[in-house]
Amino acid sequence: MKLNASADPAGRRNPSRIGQVRPSHLVTTAGVGSVVDLPTMSVIVRSLDAWSPERQETVLEPRLLGEVQRVLGQQVRALRKAPWDPSESDDPYTRVGVPVTPFPGWVRCPRCHRLGPLDPPGQFDLVHRYGRRPDLAKWVHSQCQKQATTREVNMRACVPARFIVACDKGHLDDFPYVEFVHANATQPCGGAKLVMLDSASTLGPQVTVKCAECGASRSIQEAAGKTGHEKLPVCRGRHPHQQRFEVCGSRLRLMVLGASNLWFSVTASALHLPQSESVEDQVRANWKVFGPAPTQEFMQMMVDGMNDLRSLRSVPSDELWALVEKIRAAGGPQPEEASGDLLEDEWRLLAKPTTQRQDADFRAVPTASPDGYDDLLEQVVQVTRLREVQALVAFTRIAAPERRDLAPRNRVSLSRGTTQWVPAVEQRGEGIFLQLREDAVSRWAGKVAGHPRLLALQAAHQRWCQNRDQPYVPGFPIARFVLLHTFSHLLMRQVALECGYSSSSIRERLYIGRPTKPAAGVLLSTAASDSEGTLGGLVALGSARYLKRLLDQAFEDAGRCSSDPLCAEHVPEYPSDTLHAAACHACLFASETSCETNNRWLDRAFLVDITRDGLAFRP
Repeated sequence: MKLNASADPAGRRNPSRIGQVRPSHLVTTAGVGSVVDLPTMSVIVRSLDAWSPERQETVLEPRLLGEVQRVLGQQVRALRKAPWDPSESDDPYTRVGVPVTPFPGWVRCPRCHRLGPLDPPGQFDLVHRYGRRPDLAKWVHSQCQKQATTREVNMRACVPARFIVACDKGHLDDFPYVEFVHANATQPCGGAKLVMLDSASTLGPQVTVKCAECGASRSIQEAAGKTGHEKLPVCRGRHPHQQRFEVCGSRLRLMVLGASNLWFSVTASALHLPQSESVEDQVRANWKVFGPAPTQEFMQMMVDGMNDLRSLRSVPSDELWALVEKIRAAGGPQPEEASGDLLEDEWRLLAKPTTQRQDADFRAVPTASPDGYDDLLEQVVQVTRLREVQALVAFTRIAAPERRDLAPRNRVSLSRGTTQWVPAVEQRGEGIFLQLREDAVSRWAGKVAGHPRLLALQAAHQRWCQNRDQPYVPGFPIARFVLLHTFSHLLMRQVALECGYSSSSIRERLYIGRPTKPAAGVLLSTAASDSEGTLGGLVALGSARYLKRLLDQAFEDAGRCSSDPLCAEHVPEYPSDTLHAAACHACLFASETSCETNNRWLDRAFLVDITRDGLAFRP
C-alpha cells in the first residue's frame, strides 16, 4: 500500500509517494496513529478524515460490521479496504494512497549532529527526485557546514530524533528538547541551536543535548525511569495523527522511537460463516415472497418466474407448499437467537461441521482423531478454506488492550469527528480446529480450583489491573484459558516446523465460551491476502498420522525447557504483575502476530507434570 506525505509537516504542499506497506499492516502493525519507520525517515499515519474513501472497496461481512457498530455506534456504515486505483500508473506524485505526515518533527544531522525541527522549513529540506524510488526520499541538512557538496541529492540523510513523549491517555508528542535543555538556565536563550551527542560508558549509552548558543546541556537519562516525568512538562494533549490538541495535563513518559508499546491495535475479527442451503432455510430466508402467497399455484408461478428462487425449482411443489404452511402455522420464521458473540457463532459451526454449511469461503471436514488422545480430543476438523475479516476499531498506547476488548479505557479514536467507516482487510487461508473434551476439561478445572499456582496467577491479574487503572472483573476462567492457550502454543510451535509457513504467519483463535455455555477449542490457521495462505500444508497436518507425531513431540517438549529450572519454577509473586508462569521465549512464547494475548496466560505446568503436585491435565 502506498504511503503519501506532504513536503512539510503542516501539509502545505502537494503530496508525494514516500514508501509502501502491505494492506494487512494498516490494521495490525501500521494503522492509523502508528509511527512507520521508512528507510530514511519516520512518518505517522493520518486519521481517517484525510483518507480518500472513494478509492476504497467495501468489505462485506455483516457480523463484523454489527460488532463494530456496537462499539463505535450505528453511524459506521462500512468496512473499507486500503485506497487503491488499479488503472493508475506508478506515479511518485500520486494522490491515491494512505496519507502520512513526518513524525517526529525533529531530525538530527549525522555529520554536524545538529538537532532541529522540520517546521518552520528552511533548515531541513525534503529531497525527492528519484522518480519511481520513493524509498530514497530523505531529509537533508541544507545548512550543514561539514558536507562540502552543493548538491542536496548527494548529502547524507538526516535521521529522526529518536526520543518522543507519550501519556497513558494515548497522546503523543515530540520531546521538548528546548525546554528540557534550558530548564536550569539562569537566562533565556534566544537562539536554541541544539546538537545531540552520543557517548558510551560502562553504564550504557549516554545521550546529551547541548545548546551551542548558551552552552546549556542535559542528559536525556534524567527524563527516563519512574521519576522521569518530574523533569518533563505535563502533557499538552497532542494527537499528531489528527493534527489537533486537547486538554490533558497528564504525566509524560519518555519513549524511544520504534518501541513496541508505542502503538497497539484494537481490532475486531470474524470468520465468514456460510448460510445453510436446506430447502426450509431458503424458504425462511425468502419469507417476504412466500409468506403472502395465497395458493400453491401462485407460489409455483413465483418460483418459476423469479431468478433468485431458481435453486428451488427442482423441489416438488407439494413439498415446498407443505413447508410454507408449516412455517405459516408457527407464526412465520422465528429469528435465531443472537448470541452477541462472534466467537460463539463460529464455535457452533466448527464444533458441528456439516456439508450443508459450506461455500467457496468456508469448508470444514471432520477427520479421525489420533490414537492415544481420546482423553484430550473430542474431534479434529480440517478447515480447507476459511475467510477472515479484520477491522481496525481504535488503538492504544503504552498499555495493550485485553483480549477481545474493543473499548479499553485508553482507546484513541481513528478520526477527529464521528467515525463513518473503519479500515478492514480480508484474508483467506486454511486451518486445523481441535475440540477438547468438555467433560475432561470441566472436571480438571474444578479439581485445581484452589491450587497455589492458579491463585498466584489470579493475584497477579488483580495487580495487573490495579497498576493500569483497569477494573478487575472476577470470574475469569483462568484454569480453562491457560490450559487451552498453552496447548495452542505448544502445537503451534510444532506445526510451524513442518507446515511450510513461517511461524509468524500461523495464528491462534481460542474458544472458551462463557460460564453458561462453556467451550474448549483451538483453531490454528494461516491467512494471507492472496493464495499464499491456502497451499494446503497446514490442513494436511490435521490427518491422524501426522497430528499424532506433532502432539507427541509437543508434549515431550513441554516437559523441558532450555531455561529450566528457572522457567519451570517461575510463579508470579508480589509485587510482580506478570501473567504467565512456566513460559518463556525458549519454550512457549510466540510472535505478536500469532498470539491473541501478547504471550500472557501461559504455563507448561497446567498441561504436563513438571511440578509433581497434581496440577497437570495430562500427568
